[in-house]
Amino acid sequence: MKAIESAPAPADAEAAGIEAARRRYRRRMRWSIGALVVLIAAGVLFAATGGSAPTNTAAPLPAPPTFRLSELGQTRTLAYPSAAYRHRPVVLVFFASWCGPCQKEMPVLSKVVRGLEAAHTPVAFIGIDGNDPTASGLAFARKVKLPFVAVSDQQEAVADQLGLPGLPDTVFLSAKGKVVHVVEGPISPPTLRRWVARLSREGA
Repeated sequence: MKAIESAPAPADAEAAGIEAARRRYRRRMRWSIGALVVLIAAGVLFAATGGSAPTNTAAPLPAPPTFRLSELGQTRTLAYPSAAYRHRPVVLVFFASWCGPCQKEMPVLSKVVRGLEAAHTPVAFIGIDGNDPTASGLAFARKVKLPFVAVSDQQEAVADQLGLPGLPDTVFLSAKGKVVHVVEGPISPPTLRRWVARLSREGA
């Protein structure tokens, strides 16, 4: 995958951080309301079955996202799903230049991904720069030597589709375009490698 290229200086990062906090709050509220509904439904089911708990309490995975967004530092756009990613597993990496945990995670994640690509992994990576001035996101991607393509999602539309409450996040999509795993918050190198290996083996 082509690494991120030239970048202008960051701009208006403080305002972006404030707006990002507002968006995260709104997403958390939607997530909390959804979780409350699930808990109430589970309680009703528990009472209806005479106190027998349901056997499967795992939260359902979100539907796969659809988007067409501008690439950082490029005039072209990137779409998902598209022919370029047909029959290929994809990992979506959500970040922003103003995100403190992202600043710690992304250099390590970038190093791991470079190693995976050197090993010719069939899994594609797409960065999603959320609620971030394009200049700031591009400068950050250049600073961490991001080894994969990234797009600018200033409205955080993709995160909203997936119901992600904050940053950073990592979403694993199968070759069939299904969400198979979501990591909210920083992801460890072993976890990233394990899920990439699983997607590579399954090819599903």
